[in-house]
Order: sequence, then C-alpha cells, then structure tokens
Amino acid sequence: MERVAKKLEVIQNLSLTDRLVRFTIGIGMISAVGIAIATGNFVTWEGYLVLLSIYPLGTAMLGVDPFYSLFHKKTCGLNDRNQCGTIPYQVDAAMGHHPVPDKGYEFDHSLGASHHEPAAKH
Repeated sequence: MERVAKKLEVIQNLSLTDRLVRFTIGIGMISAVGIAIATGNFVTWEGYLVLLSIYPLGTAMLGVDPFYSLFHKKTCGLNDRNQCGTIPYQVDAAMGHHPVPDKGYEFDHSLGASHHEPAAKH
C-alpha cells in the first residue's frame, strides 16, 4: 500500500514566477468577462473564457501542471532561490532565507514543516 501511495504523490512542479504569471492570466480572463458583463456586451465566448480560466488559476493555486508532470518537466527547484513548494515557502526561498524541510518531511515544502539554515559567514 505504501508503494501505491508513493506513486500517487503529487510533486509540485511550478516555480513562483510561473505561478504568478498563470494567476495573472487567469485573473485577466475573468476581468475581461466582468468588463463585458458590465458594459452589456456579453456574448457566448465570455462563458467559454470563464471555463478556460479554471486551468491557469487552478494550476497556479496548486503548484502542479499535469502537462509538465506528463513530460517530467519542472520550472522550480532549479536553484536555491527557485524552490518547489507552497507559495509562502517559495517566497521565503526567493528572499534568500534558505528554508529547509525538516527531517522526514522532504516532500512537505511548506513553511510550517521547515526551518531556516543558519546564514553562511563570509
């Protein structure tokens, strides 16, 4: 059973920048629909645009892109400041605080399950 759970585990594969771009695109799509409704120019394509906005918003919030997973690609984890994890964890890493997951929580990249490395002395 443990082997099956390990195979089903979702590994985040989107960087903070990728997530912010996707979120901005999703909000932009929703805003376009809101403007169309407010001006009274609502036609059929706005309904489809709302449905299409679910993908970028969902992937931005979850940090996982199923197409990236399909092709084993990642935009996070490429360097110390571009770590995979929750948005607060990624922001903390981007700020140079070097969060490190606690022992036994290597796959839980959240601020609650991490601590900071001591600053290196130069």
